[in-house]
Amino acid sequence: MIVHIGNKIKDVVCKKGMSVSEFGRRINKSRENVYSIYKRKTIDTGLLLVISKVLEHDFFEYYTELSFEVQKLKEENTTLKEMIKFLKKN
Repeated sequence: MIVHIGNKIKDVVCKKGMSVSEFGRRINKSRENVYSIYKRKTIDTGLLLVISKVLEHDFFEYYTELSFEVQKLKEENTTLKEMIKFLKKN
């Protein structure tokens, strides 16, 4: 699962009923910059922190969930490799 952070930000801005101009003013960015943010797949953590505070939404949670899923998959991969080694021996 890949997080497209710009889409997540846009969704929250829309749900809050905030205009692009108002959102831009609150994060000290122009309308053009806001539209650029909406298109981003990644974002600077400092800017994401500002956006999280302005929108009162923890955007970092998406990365925490993703990191948990990645760790879970790594563990499953290790287990499967061990099983394959065991099966090849027998």
